[in-house]
Amino acid sequence: MSILFRVQRIAISITAIACACLMLVALACDSAGSQTTIVFISDRDGNLEIYSIGSSGEEETNLTQTEMDESAPVTSRNRRYIAFLSGRGDNMSIESMRIDGSDRTAATRAVGAYRDIRWGPDAERIAFVFDDGGQPVVTMARRDGLNAVRLTRIEGTEVGDWSKSGESVIFAVGDGVEQGIYSRNPDGVNEFRLTDQPDYSPRWSPDSRRIAFLSTRDGSPDLYVMDGDGANLLRITETEAREQDISWSPNGQYLMFVSDEEGNPEIYAAHRDGANITRLTYNTVIDHQPVWSPDGNRVAFVSYLDGDAEIFIMDSDGGNQRRLTNNDAQDTNPSW
Repeated sequence: MSILFRVQRIAISITAIACACLMLVALACDSAGSQTTIVFISDRDGNLEIYSIGSSGEEETNLTQTEMDESAPVTSRNRRYIAFLSGRGDNMSIESMRIDGSDRTAATRAVGAYRDIRWGPDAERIAFVFDDGGQPVVTMARRDGLNAVRLTRIEGTEVGDWSKSGESVIFAVGDGVEQGIYSRNPDGVNEFRLTDQPDYSPRWSPDSRRIAFLSTRDGSPDLYVMDGDGANLLRITETEAREQDISWSPNGQYLMFVSDEEGNPEIYAAHRDGANITRLTYNTVIDHQPVWSPDGNRVAFVSYLDGDAEIFIMDSDGGNQRRLTNNDAQDTNPSW
């Protein structure tokens, strides 16, 4: 083998390695960048608008910039899109846009009241509750607005979320003979009743094996966990307080929730088996709406520290708390 040929092979190898490293760096930067962006709503412009901000408080941007209300932003699991409500009252629709505010698209056509937007794992479908003045129903639509379908014949008062595989949407019926939590196959006909109690806010664990939910079956609202088929019920909290805003950590090991056990809403975390319930915020005002970062290391939340709602961030153990927004407006509903 000639010296020239060896030099050429070495040069090609070095170039290939350099390109691979650059690709990895680019992917890492993209992943880190997407994970550090938080979207939220603010009324600082006279109406509700959707903003984004970096987790260090930089690059605060108005993503919607319209004269109508935009609210309840929810980011897709792949971090590419935001679904949100547009309008108010009974004159609303669901729209979507890219995480940078571009490519805004109507996901629903019918006029009415919408709530509980939940992205499917494919970032193409959205489940939600639609109410046109009659019975609220659980409905599914594509992100591009095509093929909206009703998912259940019974009244659905709240959508929980989708399973990891997309094969199940869980929802709750608030009262009456059909009250409880249900699991529905959005692509088929199977619908299973999992509970028959006053249960609500169901949330699949990341591996879709367990469901966390709230219930007043024993009096005050408490946090429970059960298997995906409704078996092996476990009560996590047992207080006279009101628990709310529940969510799983991305690794499925912990649950976060809000409780007013100490007289005002504060943020807590507990192991999935109910052990080690830990208070994360200590304040004399409302701290609520906690949401995990995609890597599970941080939590964004809302605090009324100065009398108005601001977005804060902290480590998942409650440490390193710091303010992200600081104004006289109401900044709420953070979503990573």
